[in-house]
Amino acid sequence: MPADTAIFALPPVLTFEACEDLHAALTRAQGSDLVIDGRDVSRLGGLAAQILATASVAWAANGQHLTLANASDDLRNALEMLALWPLPEKQGAL
Repeated sequence: MPADTAIFALPPVLTFEACEDLHAALTRAQGSDLVIDGRDVSRLGGLAAQILATASVAWAANGQHLTLANASDDLRNALEMLALWPLPEKQGAL
């Protein structure tokens, strides 16, 4: 993993209230590759899913990599139900 890769671990519950921290982490990581660790996620809200999908497209548009690593079964299932698994990686994918 390159030295300029940022890492962010998602909290277990990604409700509306958790979106502020997610947005702040994404803002801090702009300009570098990003690994988002989803191993602890047990609940994913719709806004958090939208933020993750939009970030994935934004990172790809900037020529950088956003990787969702260690996705829990709950996280993967929630994203699949929203037709967002795997996360979109190019413009026009949403």
